[in-house]
Amino acid sequence: MKKENSLLILWIIFGFTFIYAIDSILFLITHLVYFGTSTIGIPYYILKFLIPIITFTSYILATILILKKLKTHSKSEGIYLTEFPKRAFTILVLIAIFVNPITNKLSGLFAEYNATTQNENATDFIDFYGWMHFGFGFSRWIILILLAYTYYNKYNSQLIKN
Repeated sequence: MKKENSLLILWIIFGFTFIYAIDSILFLITHLVYFGTSTIGIPYYILKFLIPIITFTSYILATILILKKLKTHSKSEGIYLTEFPKRAFTILVLIAIFVNPITNKLSGLFAEYNATTQNENATDFIDFYGWMHFGFGFSRWIILILLAYTYYNKYNSQLIKN
């Protein structure tokens, strides 16, 4: 395999790792918002609408901020001439590997704590939990579809210019 093709594969892996790390951070932030709002006593019938809205908003804001920071215009053609960011890749891998399991562990600990402090109905929690994870899935797919649509249109407009 050529050196350039290996670099291309590394960049693809970097992209997946970058997206998964950002998703893990947003997953943690949403859970922290849930922990805080639940602790102050907001009932599940309100949280089941509030948390998906907060999740969707955080995914939209994160996408906008990341797209503003990314350099989409380059003097070179392709990625073959760029240096691979080893340090950033290592940090992203660590975030991608550890943040999600930590969030899940915190969620379990909070559920254990919350069960002893709140006298809510278990079906209300299960209903809320389903809505919360619906918010994650919906947000992820909507962002992916919007990005694909936007960049496909940008690609087509560049083909027409050339």
